Amino acid sequence: MRIRIVSLAAVAVAMLAGTQAMAAPPPGTFETFNTGVDDSHHVLAEGAGETHYTASDLWYGGTVPEYVETSAHGYPIEPNGPWLGDDAQSRWIGPSDQNSPFYYDYQTTFTLTSYQAARAFINGRWSTDDYGLDILINGQSTGAWAGEFSNWYGFSVTSGFVTGTNTLDFIVYNTGGPGGLRVEMSGSVPEPTSWAMMLGGFGLVGGAMRSRRKAAVSFG
Repeated sequence: MRIRIVSLAAVAVAMLAGTQAMAAPPPGTFETFNTGVDDSHHVLAEGAGETHYTASDLWYGGTVPEYVETSAHGYPIEPNGPWLGDDAQSRWIGPSDQNSPFYYDYQTTFTLTSYQAARAFINGRWSTDDYGLDILINGQSTGAWAGEFSNWYGFSVTSGFVTGTNTLDFIVYNTGGPGGLRVEMSGSVPEPTSWAMMLGGFGLVGGAMRSRRKAAVSFG
């Protein structure tokens, strides 16, 4: 009897693992884009047009063209600052007209399945000229803030995701002169924990064992 119960337990755990593997898509990442990269996530050259972020002028209204800024542009991106220097992950992006104070909403989008939306999170960092006032996920504030253009500021988005198209808005205020945004981020969907699978397996085993006991009593 002991051998038969152990075998039944092994079958139950195997069935559970198979059921979970079929029920959920594989965990991993979902695609987001840094500022100043192409569709293959390669950084763009100086003066190229930004393709994954759109900018709205919250001061005067309407959208504005954006372009990529690198150290080849010179000031304010120089080997010794004041803006963060170039790297292989992202580029600064900024509006073509920077002659007056402005509030800008830089928006990017990404798509999630229902499985991803229930588990997704984003980790990243941003830098702004002059101030990063907030990051919104589908219109909801995350409370993120960036203080200046010579440092990175970390942020996380852990809720507010929806199935389908999601929007991230980076709200930036500039007091005048050069202005820009730089973002590096990645989206992840965590794997189901082994402990949760084990608990579920133990539940199935316990149920099977109770059924065996009932059967033994009924037919004893």
